[in-house]
Amino acid sequence: MKPIPLIRATQLEPYLTFLGQIGANSEKFLEQSKIRVDILTTPEQLLPEYQVWDFIERAGKANGSAIEFGLHTGLQGNFDFILGLMYPSLTAYDALNRLCLLTRLHSSQASFWLSQKGSEIWFCRQGIPEIAIGQQAVEAYTLMLMVNLVRYTTSLKHWQPSKICLQMKPNSTIEQFKPLQNTRIKYQEQFTAIAIDITLLSLTQAPTDSPYLFSLINISTPATDFVGSLRQVIQSSSIKKYPTLSEVAKITGISSRTLQRRLREVGVSYNEVINQIQFERAKTLLKDSHLNLREISEQLGYSTQAHFSRAFKRWTGITPQSFRQLSPEK
Repeated sequence: MKPIPLIRATQLEPYLTFLGQIGANSEKFLEQSKIRVDILTTPEQLLPEYQVWDFIERAGKANGSAIEFGLHTGLQGNFDFILGLMYPSLTAYDALNRLCLLTRLHSSQASFWLSQKGSEIWFCRQGIPEIAIGQQAVEAYTLMLMVNLVRYTTSLKHWQPSKICLQMKPNSTIEQFKPLQNTRIKYQEQFTAIAIDITLLSLTQAPTDSPYLFSLINISTPATDFVGSLRQVIQSSSIKKYPTLSEVAKITGISSRTLQRRLREVGVSYNEVINQIQFERAKTLLKDSHLNLREISEQLGYSTQAHFSRAFKRWTGITPQSFRQLSPEK
């Protein structure tokens, strides 16, 4: 059973940066897609990829066209967040290859690879076919991001590929986009790809002073199982009030019926998943914080301390006070 596609909130940064540059109100689109407007205060947070693509589609259509929005974001947006995956590297090829190997740290379903054909290296990306919304905008953005990454790793600021392959249908916006005007474009291909002269990728990789250079991803990588990815979706949605199953269905692009069926197949109910999340968080707060039980109850979304205490005893057989006393002192 496939996990829910997840992506780190930091991937929103280029879009939010570009929206700020053109004076657009990004908060409106975040709210429409049910994404917390303060999401970049926790950039490592995992979000459903469907939810992020929905935001991109809404923002793109409201500011011209989704494809044009994707192209300009990929060209002008800040992508420092991704540089930490590419270093230290010896050559431009090494840097791109590291990106291909480590990109799953940011996106559970993302797939990038390098493929040699004669004197060219093709830098390739496979989309997520089950997500239809925002697909063209995301592909346009990814195309220009890939171009930008080659420019950065080779230090050739105005480089452009001689050939590209796109999954989308023929589009005049792509063809008229200035950075691609001298590029041969093939449409309706199996994946997105750009051609790079093999000699360029042997260039020595220049050092960088990016503040993201050696940043670590401090929370877990995207889950590779369905229940694990569902838990990460729920945890990303709210700090106190957990979403209903129908709300999760909306932000993941999966119907409520399908979610329920998948949970039945693994023998777990939605309420049990919520209980698992609350229990793990309760244990952490009881062991690793100085909050009193009333404050912990509020953090977990319980209306009273008594409700929390009853739930905790149902999970463990002991009260929160007893659990805290049994835990080793920090």
